[in-house]
Amino acid sequence: MSKITLAIDFGSAFTNIYMSGAGLVLSEPTVAAVSESEHGAVKFIGNEAKKLIGKTSKQTKIVFPVFEGEIVNEKVAVAVLGGFLKKIGVKSVFGLSALFSVPCGADANLIGKLKNVANEVGIKSAFFSEAPVLSALGQGIPLSDSSPCFVIDMADGSTNIAGVTLDGVIVGLSVNFGANKILTDIIDYVAEHNGLQIGLLTSERLKKEIGSLEDGDTLSAVVNGRDVGAGTPRAISLKASDIYPAVKTYYDKISEIALSVLKKLPPEVSAEITHAGIYLSGQGASVYGLSKYYRDKFGMQINIAENPSYSVCLGGGLVIGNKDLIKRVVLDVGM
Repeated sequence: MSKITLAIDFGSAFTNIYMSGAGLVLSEPTVAAVSESEHGAVKFIGNEAKKLIGKTSKQTKIVFPVFEGEIVNEKVAVAVLGGFLKKIGVKSVFGLSALFSVPCGADANLIGKLKNVANEVGIKSAFFSEAPVLSALGQGIPLSDSSPCFVIDMADGSTNIAGVTLDGVIVGLSVNFGANKILTDIIDYVAEHNGLQIGLLTSERLKKEIGSLEDGDTLSAVVNGRDVGAGTPRAISLKASDIYPAVKTYYDKISEIALSVLKKLPPEVSAEITHAGIYLSGQGASVYGLSKYYRDKFGMQINIAENPSYSVCLGGGLVIGNKDLIKRVVLDVGM
Protein backbone atom coordinates (compact mmCIF):
# COMPACT_ATOMS: atom_id res chain seq x y z
CA MET A 1 0.00 0.00 0.00
CA SER A 2 1.41 3.40 -0.98
CA LYS A 3 1.74 6.13 1.63
CA ILE A 4 -1.60 7.87 2.19
CA THR A 5 -1.17 11.64 2.11
CA LEU A 6 -4.73 12.95 2.47
CA ALA A 7 -7.83 12.16 4.52
CA ILE A 8 -10.96 13.48 2.78
CA ASP A 9 -14.47 13.83 4.14
CA PHE A 10 -16.37 14.61 0.92
CA GLY A 11 -19.74 15.43 2.44
CA SER A 12 -23.12 16.59 1.20
CA ALA A 13 -22.70 20.09 2.61
CA PHE A 14 -19.03 20.41 3.49
CA THR A 15 -15.73 18.93 2.39
CA ASN A 16 -12.98 18.63 4.97
CA ILE A 17 -9.43 17.71 3.99
CA TYR A 18 -6.58 16.67 6.28
CA MET A 19 -3.04 16.65 4.88
CA SER A 20 -0.28 14.56 6.39
CA GLY A 21 2.21 16.86 8.11
CA ALA A 22 -0.08 19.90 7.89
CA GLY A 23 -3.32 18.95 9.65
CA LEU A 24 -6.78 20.14 8.65
CA VAL A 25 -6.14 22.31 5.59
CA LEU A 26 -9.62 22.85 4.10
CA SER A 27 -13.24 23.03 5.16
CA GLU A 28 -15.56 24.41 2.47
CA PRO A 29 -19.09 23.84 1.19
CA THR A 30 -19.44 21.00 -1.33
CA VAL A 31 -21.22 23.16 -3.86
CA ALA A 32 -20.65 24.67 -7.30
CA ALA A 33 -22.12 27.47 -9.38
CA VAL A 34 -22.54 26.04 -12.87
CA SER A 35 -23.32 27.71 -16.19
CA GLU A 36 -26.68 26.79 -17.72
CA SER A 37 -25.02 26.78 -21.13
CA GLU A 38 -24.61 23.68 -23.26
CA HIS A 39 -21.18 22.87 -21.82
CA GLY A 40 -22.19 23.53 -18.20
CA ALA A 41 -18.89 25.10 -17.16
CA VAL A 42 -18.24 25.36 -13.42
CA LYS A 43 -17.89 29.04 -12.50
CA PHE A 44 -17.29 28.90 -8.76
CA ILE A 45 -16.88 26.26 -6.07
CA GLY A 46 -16.92 26.15 -2.30
CA ASN A 47 -17.29 29.37 -0.34
CA GLU A 48 -17.55 31.46 -3.50
CA ALA A 49 -20.42 29.33 -4.84
CA LYS A 50 -22.30 29.21 -1.54
CA LYS A 51 -22.58 33.01 -1.48
CA LEU A 52 -24.66 32.76 -4.66
CA ILE A 53 -27.32 30.37 -3.32
CA GLY A 54 -30.71 31.93 -3.99
CA LYS A 55 -29.17 34.84 -5.89
CA THR A 56 -28.24 33.46 -9.31
CA SER A 57 -29.60 34.58 -12.67
CA LYS A 58 -31.12 32.22 -15.24
CA GLN A 59 -27.63 31.71 -16.69
CA THR A 60 -26.31 30.02 -13.56
CA LYS A 61 -27.49 27.15 -11.38
CA ILE A 62 -26.32 25.94 -8.00
CA VAL A 63 -25.33 22.27 -7.90
CA PHE A 64 -24.69 20.08 -4.86
CA PRO A 65 -22.81 17.09 -6.35
CA VAL A 66 -23.20 15.03 -3.17
CA PHE A 67 -26.71 14.45 -1.82
CA GLU A 68 -27.63 12.38 1.24
CA GLY A 69 -24.12 10.91 1.24
CA GLU A 70 -24.32 9.80 -2.42
CA ILE A 71 -22.51 11.29 -5.42
CA VAL A 72 -25.31 12.41 -7.73
CA ASN A 73 -23.28 14.46 -10.25
CA GLU A 74 -19.86 12.99 -10.97
CA LYS A 75 -18.81 15.73 -13.40
CA VAL A 76 -19.40 18.51 -10.88
CA ALA A 77 -17.98 16.38 -8.06
CA VAL A 78 -14.72 16.11 -10.01
CA ALA A 79 -14.63 19.88 -10.58
CA VAL A 80 -15.29 20.61 -6.90
CA LEU A 81 -12.81 18.12 -5.45
CA GLY A 82 -10.18 19.01 -8.03
CA GLY A 83 -10.64 22.69 -7.23
CA PHE A 84 -10.25 22.03 -3.52
CA LEU A 85 -6.98 20.18 -4.13
CA LYS A 86 -5.68 23.19 -6.02
CA LYS A 87 -6.74 25.45 -3.15
CA ILE A 88 -4.59 23.51 -0.70
CA GLY A 89 -1.61 23.69 -3.02
CA VAL A 90 -1.70 20.18 -4.47
CA LYS A 91 -0.48 21.07 -7.96
CA SER A 92 0.63 17.63 -9.04
CA VAL A 93 -1.24 14.60 -7.78
CA PHE A 94 0.79 11.96 -9.59
CA GLY A 95 1.03 8.97 -7.24
CA LEU A 96 -1.09 10.63 -4.56
CA SER A 97 -3.08 8.41 -2.21
CA ALA A 98 -6.11 9.44 -0.15
CA LEU A 99 -8.38 7.96 2.50
CA PHE A 100 -12.08 8.79 2.03
CA SER A 101 -14.74 8.48 4.69
CA VAL A 102 -17.88 6.65 3.57
CA PRO A 103 -21.26 6.08 5.27
CA CYS A 104 -21.73 3.06 7.50
CA GLY A 105 -22.40 0.02 5.31
CA ALA A 106 -21.54 1.85 2.07
CA ASP A 107 -22.24 -0.34 -0.96
CA ALA A 108 -20.08 -1.01 -4.00
CA ASN A 109 -22.00 1.50 -6.12
CA LEU A 110 -21.28 4.42 -3.80
CA ILE A 111 -17.64 3.45 -3.34
CA GLY A 112 -17.26 2.95 -7.10
CA LYS A 113 -18.51 6.48 -7.82
CA LEU A 114 -16.20 7.96 -5.21
CA LYS A 115 -13.27 6.00 -6.64
CA ASN A 116 -14.07 7.31 -10.12
CA VAL A 117 -14.10 10.90 -8.88
CA ALA A 118 -10.81 10.37 -7.05
CA ASN A 119 -9.18 8.91 -10.16
CA GLU A 120 -10.48 11.78 -12.32
CA VAL A 121 -8.81 14.39 -10.10
CA GLY A 122 -5.57 12.43 -10.26
CA ILE A 123 -5.64 10.49 -7.01
CA LYS A 124 -3.99 7.23 -8.00
CA SER A 125 -4.94 5.19 -4.94
CA ALA A 126 -8.19 5.73 -3.03
CA PHE A 127 -8.91 3.95 0.23
CA PHE A 128 -12.11 3.98 2.27
CA SER A 129 -13.17 3.80 5.90
CA GLU A 130 -16.57 4.02 7.59
CA ALA A 131 -17.51 7.38 9.11
CA PRO A 132 -18.51 6.21 12.62
CA VAL A 133 -15.15 4.47 13.13
CA LEU A 134 -13.26 7.57 11.97
CA SER A 135 -15.48 9.76 14.15
CA ALA A 136 -14.62 7.70 17.22
CA LEU A 137 -10.91 8.00 16.49
CA GLY A 138 -11.22 11.73 15.78
CA GLN A 139 -12.90 12.24 19.16
CA GLY A 140 -10.01 10.57 20.93
CA ILE A 141 -12.09 7.65 22.18
CA PRO A 142 -9.69 4.87 23.29
CA LEU A 143 -10.81 2.21 20.82
CA SER A 144 -9.65 -1.39 20.98
CA ASP A 145 -11.10 -4.77 20.06
CA SER A 146 -12.58 -5.07 23.55
CA SER A 147 -13.64 -1.46 24.20
CA PRO A 148 -16.77 -0.62 22.18
CA CYS A 149 -18.41 2.77 21.91
CA PHE A 150 -21.65 4.05 20.42
CA VAL A 151 -21.38 6.89 17.89
CA ILE A 152 -24.00 9.07 16.26
CA ASP A 153 -22.35 11.12 13.52
CA MET A 154 -24.82 13.83 12.47
CA ALA A 155 -23.38 14.85 9.13
CA ASP A 156 -25.33 17.22 6.90
CA GLY A 157 -26.53 14.77 4.27
CA SER A 158 -26.62 11.50 6.18
CA THR A 159 -26.50 10.30 9.78
CA ASN A 160 -24.34 7.37 10.82
CA ILE A 161 -25.36 5.43 13.93
CA ALA A 162 -23.21 2.54 15.11
CA GLY A 163 -21.66 0.57 17.90
CA VAL A 164 -17.99 0.23 16.98
CA THR A 165 -14.68 -1.19 18.14
CA LEU A 166 -11.27 -1.03 16.53
CA ASP A 167 -12.30 -4.18 14.71
CA GLY A 168 -15.07 -2.23 12.92
CA VAL A 169 -18.82 -1.77 13.14
CA ILE A 170 -20.65 -4.21 15.44
CA VAL A 171 -24.15 -3.02 14.59
CA GLY A 172 -24.86 0.16 12.65
CA LEU A 173 -26.53 1.88 9.77
CA SER A 174 -26.54 5.05 7.72
CA VAL A 175 -29.73 7.09 7.50
CA ASN A 176 -30.21 8.95 4.20
CA PHE A 177 -30.93 12.30 5.83
CA GLY A 178 -28.74 14.43 8.04
CA ALA A 179 -28.62 17.74 9.84
CA ASN A 180 -29.57 19.58 6.63
CA LYS A 181 -33.09 18.34 7.30
CA ILE A 182 -33.24 20.88 10.11
CA LEU A 183 -32.85 23.68 7.54
CA THR A 184 -35.69 22.45 5.34
CA ASP A 185 -37.88 21.85 8.39
CA ILE A 186 -37.30 25.43 9.53
CA ILE A 187 -38.13 26.77 6.05
CA ASP A 188 -41.40 24.81 5.95
CA TYR A 189 -42.35 25.69 9.53
CA VAL A 190 -41.77 29.44 9.15
CA ALA A 191 -43.78 29.46 5.91
CA GLU A 192 -46.68 27.59 7.50
CA HIS A 193 -46.79 29.30 10.89
CA ASN A 194 -45.48 32.79 10.11
CA GLY A 195 -46.48 33.25 6.47
CA LEU A 196 -42.91 34.02 5.47
CA GLN A 197 -40.89 32.23 2.79
CA ILE A 198 -37.19 32.19 3.64
CA GLY A 199 -34.21 30.77 1.79
CA LEU A 200 -31.62 28.14 2.64
CA LEU A 201 -28.95 30.59 3.81
CA THR A 202 -31.44 32.42 6.04
CA SER A 203 -32.58 29.12 7.54
CA GLU A 204 -28.95 28.20 8.18
CA ARG A 205 -28.42 31.51 9.98
CA LEU A 206 -31.51 30.93 12.13
CA LYS A 207 -30.26 27.48 13.08
CA LYS A 208 -26.85 28.84 14.08
CA GLU A 209 -28.11 31.92 15.92
CA ILE A 210 -31.24 30.71 17.72
CA GLY A 211 -31.55 26.98 17.06
CA SER A 212 -32.17 25.38 20.45
CA LEU A 213 -33.47 22.18 21.99
CA GLU A 214 -34.41 24.01 25.16
CA ASP A 215 -38.16 24.58 25.09
CA GLY A 216 -38.96 28.17 26.02
CA ASP A 217 -35.59 29.59 24.94
CA THR A 218 -36.05 33.34 24.39
CA LEU A 219 -33.04 34.08 22.20
CA SER A 220 -34.27 35.97 19.13
CA ALA A 221 -33.27 37.06 15.63
CA VAL A 222 -34.75 39.24 12.90
CA VAL A 223 -35.36 37.39 9.65
CA ASN A 224 -36.14 38.71 6.17
CA GLY A 225 -38.09 36.90 3.49
CA ARG A 226 -41.06 37.01 1.13
CA ASP A 227 -44.61 37.22 2.41
CA VAL A 228 -46.37 34.00 1.39
CA GLY A 229 -49.65 35.78 0.64
CA ALA A 230 -48.68 39.17 -0.72
CA GLY A 231 -45.41 38.12 -2.33
CA THR A 232 -43.68 41.24 -1.00
CA PRO A 233 -40.55 41.49 1.18
CA ARG A 234 -41.21 41.34 4.92
CA ALA A 235 -39.18 41.09 8.11
CA ILE A 236 -40.19 39.44 11.36
CA SER A 237 -38.58 38.70 14.71
CA LEU A 238 -38.42 35.04 15.75
CA LYS A 239 -37.52 33.55 19.11
CA ALA A 240 -35.82 30.20 19.55
CA SER A 241 -39.07 28.83 20.94
CA ASP A 242 -40.84 29.82 17.70
CA ILE A 243 -38.78 27.33 15.67
CA TYR A 244 -38.28 24.75 18.44
CA PRO A 245 -40.79 22.27 16.91
CA ALA A 246 -38.95 22.41 13.58
CA VAL A 247 -35.50 22.04 15.15
CA LYS A 248 -36.37 19.05 17.31
CA THR A 249 -37.98 17.00 14.52
CA TYR A 250 -34.63 15.73 13.22
CA TYR A 251 -33.27 14.91 16.67
CA ASP A 252 -36.43 13.05 17.68
CA LYS A 253 -36.26 10.87 14.57
CA ILE A 254 -32.56 10.14 15.02
CA SER A 255 -33.01 9.22 18.68
CA GLU A 256 -35.82 6.84 17.70
CA ILE A 257 -33.57 5.11 15.16
CA ALA A 258 -30.59 5.08 17.53
CA LEU A 259 -32.66 3.39 20.23
CA SER A 260 -33.57 0.64 17.77
CA VAL A 261 -29.88 0.13 16.95
CA LEU A 262 -28.96 0.01 20.65
CA LYS A 263 -31.46 -2.81 21.16
CA LYS A 264 -29.59 -4.94 18.59
CA LEU A 265 -26.24 -4.80 20.38
CA PRO A 266 -24.92 -7.86 22.24
CA PRO A 267 -25.49 -7.66 26.04
CA GLU A 268 -21.80 -7.20 26.93
CA VAL A 269 -21.49 -4.36 24.44
CA SER A 270 -24.65 -2.73 25.82
CA ALA A 271 -23.20 -2.85 29.32
CA GLU A 272 -20.02 -1.06 28.17
CA ILE A 273 -21.98 1.58 26.30
CA THR A 274 -24.33 2.24 29.20
CA HIS A 275 -21.26 3.00 31.32
CA ALA A 276 -19.47 5.19 28.74
CA GLY A 277 -22.50 6.88 27.18
CA ILE A 278 -23.18 7.99 23.62
CA TYR A 279 -20.73 10.00 21.51
CA LEU A 280 -22.05 12.67 19.14
CA SER A 281 -20.29 14.33 16.21
CA GLY A 282 -21.10 16.09 12.94
CA GLN A 283 -22.61 19.48 12.15
CA GLY A 284 -25.84 18.52 13.89
CA ALA A 285 -24.10 17.94 17.23
CA SER A 286 -23.49 21.64 17.82
CA VAL A 287 -27.10 22.73 18.48
CA TYR A 288 -27.71 24.30 21.89
CA GLY A 289 -29.27 22.04 24.52
CA LEU A 290 -28.57 18.76 22.74
CA SER A 291 -26.69 17.14 25.62
CA LYS A 292 -29.56 17.50 28.10
CA TYR A 293 -32.20 16.73 25.46
CA TYR A 294 -30.56 13.42 24.55
CA ARG A 295 -29.66 12.57 28.13
CA ASP A 296 -33.37 12.61 28.85
CA LYS A 297 -34.10 10.55 25.71
CA PHE A 298 -31.47 7.86 26.23
CA GLY A 299 -31.07 7.85 29.98
CA MET A 300 -27.28 7.88 29.82
CA GLN A 301 -24.32 10.22 29.50
CA ILE A 302 -24.04 12.22 26.27
CA ASN A 303 -20.55 13.10 25.04
CA ILE A 304 -20.33 15.81 22.37
CA ALA A 305 -17.11 16.01 20.36
CA GLU A 306 -14.83 18.97 20.97
CA ASN A 307 -14.74 19.62 17.22
CA PRO A 308 -17.94 17.90 16.05
CA SER A 309 -17.83 19.14 12.46
CA TYR A 310 -14.31 17.81 11.93
CA SER A 311 -14.28 14.59 13.97
CA VAL A 312 -14.48 12.27 10.94
CA CYS A 313 -11.74 14.08 9.04
CA LEU A 314 -9.51 14.31 12.14
CA GLY A 315 -10.00 10.58 12.63
CA GLY A 316 -8.92 10.07 9.04
CA GLY A 317 -5.86 12.18 9.77
CA LEU A 318 -4.91 9.88 12.63
CA VAL A 319 -5.33 6.82 10.42
CA ILE A 320 -3.16 7.99 7.53
CA GLY A 321 -0.27 8.58 9.91
CA ASN A 322 -0.49 5.16 11.56
CA LYS A 323 0.27 1.95 9.64
CA ASP A 324 -1.39 -0.23 12.27
CA LEU A 325 -4.61 1.79 12.10
CA ILE A 326 -4.58 1.67 8.31
CA LYS A 327 -4.53 -2.14 8.46
CA ARG A 328 -7.42 -2.16 10.95
CA VAL A 329 -9.91 0.39 9.61
CA VAL A 330 -9.43 0.57 5.85
CA LEU A 331 -12.19 -1.37 4.09
CA ASP A 332 -11.40 -4.27 1.82
CA VAL A 333 -13.63 -3.30 -1.09
CA GLY A 334 -12.04 -5.56 -3.68
CA MET A 335 -11.47 -2.75 -6.17
